[in-house]
Amino acid sequence: MKPNKNIVLGAGLISLDVLIRDGQRIPVSYYVGGTCGNVMMILAYMGWESYPIARLDSTKDTDRVLADMVKHAVHTDFISTSDGKTPVIIQRNFITKDGTSAHKFESRNNMGRFYLDFRSLTIKQADAVIERINFVPKVFFFDRVSPAILKLATAFKKRGSIVFFEPSSKGGDVKRFNQCVEVADIVKFSDQRIKDIKQFENCDNKLFIQTQGAKGLNYRLNSNWIHLDSVLNEYVVDTAGAGDWTAAALINNLFKDIEMSGISELLESDLETALNEAQRIGAESCSYEGARGMMQQ
Repeated sequence: MKPNKNIVLGAGLISLDVLIRDGQRIPVSYYVGGTCGNVMMILAYMGWESYPIARLDSTKDTDRVLADMVKHAVHTDFISTSDGKTPVIIQRNFITKDGTSAHKFESRNNMGRFYLDFRSLTIKQADAVIERINFVPKVFFFDRVSPAILKLATAFKKRGSIVFFEPSSKGGDVKRFNQCVEVADIVKFSDQRIKDIKQFENCDNKLFIQTQGAKGLNYRLNSNWIHLDSVLNEYVVDTAGAGDWTAAALINNLFKDIEMSGISELLESDLETALNEAQRIGAESCSYEGARGMMQQ
């Protein structure tokens, strides 16, 4: 079975993002957040059929998450609300002493450190999704390492999907992390999360992308690492979510309305064009408040 046209399936961190301006108590907005949540929402905005998979709870926070998804035509077929947790991330925006815009993240369950009350899918839930889906998504996106999510990635890779892995870190389970890298076609990560790129030098037939914020990015496709400078934005309001816009734009640029059986079919020139355009979109998103502020205009 060939992948269906412009369908993306995603699993990982899906949260409720609460945006608050410094010195104010009343939130500016309540939107779907988290890396996976943002990418799924942005791709729907870009015209994709988007199917997130999540294990949330039955609170008002989840009601807000589902309402935002429905508003933006994101499919909620695979959102469980029976035995999970809905992470709540508070983004506080403020102005620094030198007059620049900045933000910090907090969790509702903050115990002196950044903590997410996140529950990954169970193997049983993953099996149910695999059995229920009667189509092949063009892209499977994930950002968390767990047995169930790895099982989903492996299953859809076998069916013909492009697998995009954006790890938040290597985490404590190095073996399972390496298995996630092995099944992925594209691995994108920030240099703040993973600094050592030499660990991927023996991995062939994959695209690796290391983003470096204002410095641009490094990428590797079966050869040496290549650097691309960043795209300048002189009007920065909020940098939150820029990496998620970059990831979504890259998926959109490379795969929307394009038939491709594997990452090996990518041409270096097309890839560089797509990466530069993705960086431009990520930079443009920084002119709006909130991780998905550019969608709300």
